[in-house]
Amino acid sequence: MRNAMLSRRTIFAALLVSILAAAPARAAFNPSHYYNSRGDGHAAMEVVSGDAVRSSLFVPLKRTELAGSLVGPLASVSVTHTFGFSSEQSDKVIQAVYRFPNPGDAAVMKVAVVFGDVRIDAVLKERGQAEKEHQQAVSEGRQSTLLTRETPDVFTLWVAGIAPGQDVRVTTEYVQLARPEGRGWSLRVPLTTAPRYVRSDERTSPHAKGQPLFTLRDPGHRFSLNLLVTGSGRIESPSHAIEAMPGDSGTIVRLKDGEVLPDRDFVLLWTPPEDPKAPRLQVVRHADPKGETFFLATLTPPAGESSAPQPREVILLIDHSGSMQGAKWESSDWAVKSFLAGLTERDRVAVGIFHNVTKWFSRTPIQATKENIARLTEFVLKSKDDGGTELGVALEQAVAIPAEKGPYARNILVITDAQVSDEGRILRLAEEEFERTTRRRISVLCIDAAPNSFLAAQLAERGGGVARFLTSSPEQEDITTAFSEVLNEWSAPVLADTSLEIDRGGAVAAGRRSVTAGAGRTLVDLGDLPPNRTVAVAGSYPPGDGTPKFRLTSPLMEKAIDGVVVDATPEQGRAIRALVGARLVTGLEFLMTSGRHGDALRQSLRNLGYDPDALAQAGPTPRPKIYAENVRAEARAFLRDLLVAESLRYGVACAETAFVAT
Repeated sequence: MRNAMLSRRTIFAALLVSILAAAPARAAFNPSHYYNSRGDGHAAMEVVSGDAVRSSLFVPLKRTELAGSLVGPLASVSVTHTFGFSSEQSDKVIQAVYRFPNPGDAAVMKVAVVFGDVRIDAVLKERGQAEKEHQQAVSEGRQSTLLTRETPDVFTLWVAGIAPGQDVRVTTEYVQLARPEGRGWSLRVPLTTAPRYVRSDERTSPHAKGQPLFTLRDPGHRFSLNLLVTGSGRIESPSHAIEAMPGDSGTIVRLKDGEVLPDRDFVLLWTPPEDPKAPRLQVVRHADPKGETFFLATLTPPAGESSAPQPREVILLIDHSGSMQGAKWESSDWAVKSFLAGLTERDRVAVGIFHNVTKWFSRTPIQATKENIARLTEFVLKSKDDGGTELGVALEQAVAIPAEKGPYARNILVITDAQVSDEGRILRLAEEEFERTTRRRISVLCIDAAPNSFLAAQLAERGGGVARFLTSSPEQEDITTAFSEVLNEWSAPVLADTSLEIDRGGAVAAGRRSVTAGAGRTLVDLGDLPPNRTVAVAGSYPPGDGTPKFRLTSPLMEKAIDGVVVDATPEQGRAIRALVGARLVTGLEFLMTSGRHGDALRQSLRNLGYDPDALAQAGPTPRPKIYAENVRAEARAFLRDLLVAESLRYGVACAETAFVAT
């Protein structure tokens, strides 16, 4: 990873251009870097001077507040950052910029900035237009804010017109779908932005801009939260000490210590109360006035009886990049050693270690005999070289390994912190593997206190596996147990080839493959589901007569499970619509960097719910291109226009739009 790191000043010069009408502030903002500064610290609001950032000057981040409500898997959340400086530190009105993390699967719907007693609500516009309006306001000496999305989980905010002695509060409101965690749910809120490895052919990609600016830790900066969880049973946090108190309409969750230093992601786990009468499939629907109906389906497969575990074909990909050095590397190798020792001679295994290059012990899975396990363990423990995080290259080699003949439970397990920027091509590999008849499920064991959780979760979702997040300390969490749980969960799935059946043609589900089976039915592919793992699916269906029926089907089920359909509240309806829109624009963003064009691009658009022929007829007919570079550029321009239109239609941010307020 360190091979791809640019100097801070080079990053600043490449990414940040602005105009400051006021004179530069004094260095009293930061006479010396904080004693506990680290490369993976929280966002710092840096002072802008002239046409560059004064990297030695920053406005202290005082407080980060998380508030919101959780109903089932639906989370409505706001995050507020408070900045400020005194007149003793500077007597000038300044402009500053900071970059902060956000959940990558969240739909950012609203941004507001308060300068003292003045509140400015931002408006979502095409990015070029928003940047132009912000620069015009700055040149005229007016207060202005500009929020841009660099990657799905990294945002940059410019704030002009900060006066001494005046706190600036930046509030970002979003909705998010919690991740399945057994019968319950998991919500992860990133509080730090870590550097990411950028391939040489990705440096012009929009996702390459998702690097932190200047990162440090202010000893005075604190994080607090106030969440209302409705309809929950057990509530806990593996990352922070919390206290849960009964409230009028649910359970109020706060930090046990009131506030803490935000040095890691905040994670909350909760389960629904035990209710034998609760429906196995519940659908909350929201009819949009323009005709389209949005839905959120929550389903829990029956427990059933698992058959004897199948033999396993496991491909392990182990990250030995520079960002994994230290405790993460040691924990990873320790987990691999323990896991390999637990395999039996019925299993087959291949091990690859990747950084700049991928090294394989064997290019084909070998039988897990005691002798082979000893050789594999020695191979892993003796590999001490490191480099960049070429996860995509390693994954492409893994999916190309021929499948073993026989009734194996096939898995690719990636151990990494996922700090890369070439998400588009990596997710393309997962999608293409999922389409194969002998597909391997791709699961991710992410070891870090602040990983690239969005990529890890997306890779597992599109690859039909699961993502587990652990710290780098074996003493804090049993990594080997998590390792085994991921694979054992899939060795004998209770429901195979599961589908969500909707009695309406043309329905789509965010992040899932949908197939129209005749004019009046849509099948949403859910893959294989282990017992008692609750899953949530958001999507939409076109207008028609009445309310369509929803069913959970599988060849292993004697009878389909009928869904219970209820109407959403207005707040739930807005949230579900935004979630569907956010997943759609994120899918288009990744498609822009996936390298697809021609028939492959057309099929990907169909998978997202578009009719490529109708889209082509809506615009001018382009002249056929001969050179590959022009073909790719034309496809990218087409996708960009579609991305901007969909982002504005749903009112959610993307890389090609921005929130601006002046």
